[in-house]
Amino acid sequence: MKRVAVVDIGSNTVKLFVYEVKGDKIKKVHSESIYLRLLNFVKGGKLTREGVEKLKLVLESFKESLEELKPDCTIAVGTYVLRVIENRERVLKELSSLFEIQVLSGEEEAYYSALGALLDVKLKEGLLFDIGGGSLEICEIGEGKPRFCKSYPLGTLEFKEAVKEGRVVDPIKVRWKVRHHVNPYDFSIYESEKMVGVGGSVRALKKISGKKRIKKKQLKEITERLLKMSPEEISRAYGVSIKRAQTIAVASVVALELMEIFRCKELIISKYGIREGLVYEKVVLKGEC
Repeated sequence: MKRVAVVDIGSNTVKLFVYEVKGDKIKKVHSESIYLRLLNFVKGGKLTREGVEKLKLVLESFKESLEELKPDCTIAVGTYVLRVIENRERVLKELSSLFEIQVLSGEEEAYYSALGALLDVKLKEGLLFDIGGGSLEICEIGEGKPRFCKSYPLGTLEFKEAVKEGRVVDPIKVRWKVRHHVNPYDFSIYESEKMVGVGGSVRALKKISGKKRIKKKQLKEITERLLKMSPEEISRAYGVSIKRAQTIAVASVVALELMEIFRCKELIISKYGIREGLVYEKVVLKGEC
C-alpha cells in the first residue's frame, strides 16, 4: 500500500489531500482546504507579493502536516492562476524549497479531472465539465475514457462584471459569456443526454438538491432559487461555508447553460476529480510513487 499526498493550487482554493492506494483502489485519509482566492491577487498579469506570501504560508502549513503524515510521495500541481501569470517562473522558484510544483495546461487539467470523475461515474460516452475558480474544462468521453478536452477562462471568479459580493446580479451576462466561448461543434459529441459535473461548487449542488443526479428542470428551479438569495442566506439554508456560498449560484448558472448548449437532460455530480485523476494516472497506472 502506498500513501500519496496531492497539493492542488487552484484559483479559488488551495488543498492538501492524502490518499492510501492499494491496487487500483484509492481512499482519502486526510484533507485540508484553504479558500485563498489566489486569482484576486493577480494584478497587471502578475501574482502580487501579497499573493505569493499568502500562498507560501499555506504551503508551509501543508509541509508541516506532511512531516507528520509521512506520505511515500507528494504530487504538487498548479492550475489556472499559475498557468496565466507572467511571473510564473519566479513564483515557482520561490516556492521550490517547499514543493516542486507542476503547472498543468488547460488540457491536462481537464484530462485529470475527467479521469478522476470516471472512477466515480461510469460513463461510456458523453460529456464532462469541471468548473473551478479560474477556468472551466469540458471533456468528451468515448469508450469510457477522456477523448478530447478544452479549457476556457470561465471559472466562478471570472464573472466579476456579473457578480457583486457573491450574488449574481446579471445572469444573462454570465450565460452570454459561456455562449461566447463554448461552441458545441468543437466536439464530435455536440449533444449528450447526460453531462457529468466536477468541482466544489458543483458538488455543493448535490448538497442542495440531495441528489447525485439532477434533471435539467430541477436544476433550473434550484438556479432560480439561488439567484434570489444572498451568500449568507445560501450558507444558512444549506449548511455550506460562506466562501463556497459565494460561488454556488454562478456555478449553477454556468452548469444550466452548458446543459442548454449540449441539449443535456441530466446532470450527474461526481465526488472525484482532478486529484483522484492524478493519483490514478501517476500511481496506479504508471507506478511513479
